Amino acid sequence: MNTERSAVRDGDENGHDSGLPLTRWQKFRLVVKVVELRLRFVALMAATGLVFAYWDTLRSYYEKYTRPPGEVAVASAEHEFFCPMHPSVVQAEPGNCPICGMPLSRRKKGETPTLPEGALSRVQLAPFRVVQAGIRTVEPASEPFSESLTTVGTVNFDERRLARISSRLKGMSRVESLAVNFTGVPVKAGDVLAEVYSPELYQTIRELLLARDRARELAALPAGIDGAPRSPLGRGEDLDRLAEEKLVLWGITRAQIDEILREGKANPRMRIVAPISGVVVRKNVVEGQYVAEGEPLFEIADLSHVWILAQVFEDRVGLVKVGQPVEAAVEAYPGEVFRGQVAFRDPALNPTTRTMAVRYDVENADGRLQPGMFATVTLRMPIGETPAFRARMAAASRDVHRDHAAGPAVELTAAQQEKCPVTKAKLGSMGAPIPVQVASRKVWVCCDSCTRKLKAQPDRFLTGLEPRPAGEILSIPESAVIDTGDRKVVYVETEPGVFEGRQVVLGSRNGDRYPVLEGISAGDRVAAAGAFLIDAESRLNQGSGPAQAAPPATSGTTSKPHFH
Repeated sequence: MNTERSAVRDGDENGHDSGLPLTRWQKFRLVVKVVELRLRFVALMAATGLVFAYWDTLRSYYEKYTRPPGEVAVASAEHEFFCPMHPSVVQAEPGNCPICGMPLSRRKKGETPTLPEGALSRVQLAPFRVVQAGIRTVEPASEPFSESLTTVGTVNFDERRLARISSRLKGMSRVESLAVNFTGVPVKAGDVLAEVYSPELYQTIRELLLARDRARELAALPAGIDGAPRSPLGRGEDLDRLAEEKLVLWGITRAQIDEILREGKANPRMRIVAPISGVVVRKNVVEGQYVAEGEPLFEIADLSHVWILAQVFEDRVGLVKVGQPVEAAVEAYPGEVFRGQVAFRDPALNPTTRTMAVRYDVENADGRLQPGMFATVTLRMPIGETPAFRARMAAASRDVHRDHAAGPAVELTAAQQEKCPVTKAKLGSMGAPIPVQVASRKVWVCCDSCTRKLKAQPDRFLTGLEPRPAGEILSIPESAVIDTGDRKVVYVETEPGVFEGRQVVLGSRNGDRYPVLEGISAGDRVAAAGAFLIDAESRLNQGSGPAQAAPPATSGTTSKPHFH
């Protein structure tokens, strides 16, 4: 009986249904227990949220009360400690950077962080933000790169293969007949073009025949006879020679003179023959017309070889030189390219159009290129030969080739190397340069943290120290360039999630890539996608030193950036 009563009492206390109705007191206790459980859960959630919200404050209090007494004097309310490589790491006490292990530097609170030389800004993004922003990095490509120039041109006659036939007969001559009576007729050298009548010609031919007859008579006489008749001008051979020279000066060929002497009779008509093979491009006479001495009759052009004249604007003149490959396309033959080399560049600009004429020769044996056609002319020059590249890179190229004359494993001094291959910072800007022996060569780095990275990935960082093959230049995608108006900036990933803004000097765009003349090195990884988002983050984060705060650099010089 006692056991049953004890079980009923336990069932009532544990809230189980014992089959008996609950009393008012039991109902009240049950409600209190339910409310108590709910309040415990709410209190636990509130405490957890407060801990997350005030974690930094709690951590600061914890470090304050657990800090060793010896470090209290080092910390100051006016100073703070930061990592030069990771500006987001800022502490009130000295120590090492938790990311790279580099000793923290000291600065006044509110002071702008000092960035490595050449860096305009620095942004650190969490991995999930890099993924969300779609940021993608690539290495600059090293390839033969050329700057192209496309301009308009026209097909012209080769002036060296133009012939103008003029009347060389003394006085007035009459055109008796025309063998070529319209423009465009193809002729060969020696073909008859026209016949002209001239009294002076008739008289000169008569003199030639008489001189020949006289020479024959004098040749038949015995030599040394004192009574032999002589001409006041000399013997008959001299008269014959003088008459022939007169005809030659009038444009009569040797074959025509031989024909006159063979026939033995004077003809007042002279045949005008073509001196070269080609096409008659101009006819200035008609039958029956009188022409004076020196008046042009015909013009003949040899179209087996033509010129293409292109017009190059003043700012692009430096991209043209004699012997440079060039190609042209005309609308009459789509898809076909006519190649050649620059043969001549005009020594003076056209003051009206501010252009320079550039000529190159094209073989035209089939005659498809006709003078007067418009052509699209394209000239290409390797970037290494452009004036801008030569002016900026001549000194650097001399130093690199001199330093690497002994082979790729040559050891450079810190002054010759100039920059750290890991951070790209100037050696000496973070303390004394540190030598590192990697791949049988000595390389200089800026700090101890760079030593581990260099040894872990030597191929990546040593690439920038090797000379590029001749004719090759670094190039980056167009999407990696942020054009602020007065400068061009790219963002280089120096550490995972850490991006530095660097000013670069670029050549003219070729397709979807820019050649890089100055600013980055081989092995750097630039943000090819998401660069605008990184730039926006650098402007929002005042501690990163926004890129627009740097003053514009003058052309051809590199100045140390300033920050507000």
